[in-house]
Amino acid sequence: MSRVFLLAVEDLLLRLTLALHDPRPRTRMVEVGIGLLCGEHPKTITSALEFNGPFEKDWSAAYRLFSQTGWAVEDIFRQVLHAAMEVDSGPVFSAQDDTLVRKTGKCMPGTAYARDPLSPPFRVNLVRGQRFLQTAVMIQPGEDSHPWRAVPVSFQHAPVLKPPPRASEDERKAVKEARKKQTISLMARRELARLRTEIDATPGGFRRLLINTGDGSFANRTYLSDVPERTTVVVRVRKNARLRQALPAEYVGKIRKYGKPLPTPEQMLSDESIPLVTRFISSGGRIHMLRYKIVEDARWPKATGTTPVRLILIKPLGYRLRKGGKLLYRQPAFLLAVGEPADVETLIRAYLARWEIEVSFRDEKSILGVGKAQVWNELSIQRAPAFHVACYSCLLLASIRCFADRRTDDFAPLSPWRNDDVIRPSARDLVRLLRHGLALRRQEADAPAAAA
Repeated sequence: MSRVFLLAVEDLLLRLTLALHDPRPRTRMVEVGIGLLCGEHPKTITSALEFNGPFEKDWSAAYRLFSQTGWAVEDIFRQVLHAAMEVDSGPVFSAQDDTLVRKTGKCMPGTAYARDPLSPPFRVNLVRGQRFLQTAVMIQPGEDSHPWRAVPVSFQHAPVLKPPPRASEDERKAVKEARKKQTISLMARRELARLRTEIDATPGGFRRLLINTGDGSFANRTYLSDVPERTTVVVRVRKNARLRQALPAEYVGKIRKYGKPLPTPEQMLSDESIPLVTRFISSGGRIHMLRYKIVEDARWPKATGTTPVRLILIKPLGYRLRKGGKLLYRQPAFLLAVGEPADVETLIRAYLARWEIEVSFRDEKSILGVGKAQVWNELSIQRAPAFHVACYSCLLLASIRCFADRRTDDFAPLSPWRNDDVIRPSARDLVRLLRHGLALRRQEADAPAAAA
């Protein structure tokens, strides 16, 4: 089965190369993709070439794939999206979030100091790195109890504009104005509109609802002011957000835009006059009992203006650190939905599936080494990490295609100390199986030469 999995990965990687205007380097691009997935750490272009065979060959052509060859990042991920849309035919769940790829070079284009997301809130640590915006489509093969998979369909470089070292006052003002037009929220809104257009181009995609989720950083006027058609955006809102009621139907006039002020989401969650709904929702391979409240037809003047919004107030979820331990509770969640109306349970399931984009960040940076390629060209800095993430998407899609994203007997046995029920294969499992298929192919190729 490892050889079948290898052929599935190579077939998907070959689909990525259709974005190249020149067909000649397509085979080389597939080889580099296999090397980036299976090569040793650090995951540089050189280590990918070394994994594929004799290192005596000219390696400059592989670097030119990212610095000189004509292709666009959007065209690469278009093939990934089309393959992902073939898995399911229901509503499309997606998630957007930004991530920081650490760098040490001070003169590398597109790098800047940013807050370390792992630093404690009382101690802000600054690290140097590149910022990327990722958009992922959630796929759930099989029944509702199966965990979701976040398949990246976009990985755009989002650098912070900086003035030159000896810039004049006018140049600094120009950079400051240009920086307002290149915020992460504006970029995410453009990517969401492009995702909606790409889904419409797939067979039957025009009839599929897109439910996109984001964290609290996207709960602002820039991101929520222009939601595409047939799209619902679900974001996390602050517990003290100032909301208003809609104008009563009997009001006649042009002065007022909103009705009376509403209590804060935290106050409405504790208000017993609002009915509490209890539902069992499956997420992450487990069934959770969620208790939530719904506030319909509200207004948020600061972000959405007169556009109606829906509030979903979720009670804290109980959990135990160990079996038989004390029942503890997490923080409540306050969700805001804007756009096309959709079922509340579907919106909650979409937001619960959003956690998988964090899992994909861990796989991409810790296991696959995205961003470790030692490239300095301005185009290569944007393309090399994006192509690496696209190869990761092909790895996940091949797992869904061959195993329905389940950990079957084709994978290596778990460690003896593992006593949990593992449902799906990890990124390490998939890489090991891919290496095993390559080893079998090389053995078969070397067998006739050894017999001669």
